[in-house]
Amino acid sequence: MKLRAVLPATAIALLSTAASAQMGAPGDASAPATPPVTSPLAPAASAAETGAKGEAELGATRKTVQDLEAQVIELRRIIEAMDRSRASVDDVRRRLDEMEGRLIENDRRDDALASGAGQEATLFKFRDDGFALRSPHGRFLLVPHLRLQTVYEGIVASQGIADAARPDRSGFALTHAEVILDGHVGSRVFAYRLQLDAAESPSINDAYVQLGLMRNLGVRVGQFKVPYGYQRWTYSGDLEFVTISAPMAAFALDRDVGLMAVGHPFAGRLSYEVAVINGAGAGLPNDNIDLAYAARIVAAPFGPLTPGEGDLEWHQSPRASLGLAGYYNLVPTDVRARTADPAADLDQDNDGRTDNVAVWQGNVELRALWRGAALQAEWFGRTETPGGMYSARSYWDGYVQASYFLIRSRLSLAARIGSTDQPRYGWTPAQRALFGNHLDEQSAAINAYLRGQRVKVQVDYTHSHAEDTATGLDAATAPIQHRVRAALQVGF
Repeated sequence: MKLRAVLPATAIALLSTAASAQMGAPGDASAPATPPVTSPLAPAASAAETGAKGEAELGATRKTVQDLEAQVIELRRIIEAMDRSRASVDDVRRRLDEMEGRLIENDRRDDALASGAGQEATLFKFRDDGFALRSPHGRFLLVPHLRLQTVYEGIVASQGIADAARPDRSGFALTHAEVILDGHVGSRVFAYRLQLDAAESPSINDAYVQLGLMRNLGVRVGQFKVPYGYQRWTYSGDLEFVTISAPMAAFALDRDVGLMAVGHPFAGRLSYEVAVINGAGAGLPNDNIDLAYAARIVAAPFGPLTPGEGDLEWHQSPRASLGLAGYYNLVPTDVRARTADPAADLDQDNDGRTDNVAVWQGNVELRALWRGAALQAEWFGRTETPGGMYSARSYWDGYVQASYFLIRSRLSLAARIGSTDQPRYGWTPAQRALFGNHLDEQSAAINAYLRGQRVKVQVDYTHSHAEDTATGLDAATAPIQHRVRAALQVGF
């Protein structure tokens, strides 16, 4: 029997029970007989008592009826709630049936595409930052990217002792015209990346396959960035200045060919890259029997930081990271160029091979982000150990960079200062004197993010001073420069 039918019956039964109880109380057979009263006033007192008792019984009956009405209202509320719950369950069941139907339709479409019965070869997924091409069942994925960047550069420089006139210049340049293809083949275990830039030489930047051995562990095989220095590791389209700082440029390591393990354990709070590479540079075979080694580890205790420079994502809580990196390589000696002696001995240990110079590089990086403000700093060190009769050479440098969004995720200001030795490995003394081997720079930039990093306008200014520390003199050409650059970047 349904609850709606039970409710009236229950109410009637309760009312009837209460009424019977009230009516049967005066004539209860078990009550003892009252002895007759002989007083003359007995009839009047009895009538009064009977009236009072009736009023009490009527009040009790009314209270009972009110209690029953309250119970009936409560029962009605409970039944209505049950009806609403049943309607919600029916709605959920209906939605589940619809989802099951969609899944069945998707499976049917995928089966048709896989067997060639469908009309489409791939599934297109359009996103705000581009689109992706995915095969049925997601076994193959292709995510293309495009970036174009044009830069105007104007330089006003002081005249050095080697300059016949002031070496001022200005002009436009196409700095990037790149196509990037990301995705996986067969399954997500076999990921790949191909990055080509027609405005650079060589035009092949990244070209590797990454094997996903575990959820937070992958192995890259091919050509990739050497894991050393945050600015160099960062995608150039996500920089706050048009190019990297002078200290980073002086110690930067080119892309190389080899094998690298990458991982992001502890929910991204720790990341690492460990590489074994040729040590010769992008697209080049190894120039000796020895390999090069590089490693980088970054800890972010408050949570992973977004890639790129600045706080475009406007982190609501503070985020910070600290990283260490190291690099070791053996490179052919540059003693003849360094000493300007074409007859300098290249085989001091007489093993029949050209001597090597051991190159050690270290790096410390720091980043902090909070509510549109960003701070980053890096320190670099390099030691070259030729061995034999030549002493070791050491170089140091670093920079500090800060920025803030005046308009959230739209307009930012940035400033940077840096000072660096410039190793200039393989340069002659004349070349070092011409361009100097130490540089100081101070820079400022303004960035307008019209559509995030994809459509961005940048303007920066840099003052730099180059000198030759061996003589204490300014560089022989353009020792002091005032440089202005304006860049427009468009991509997806």
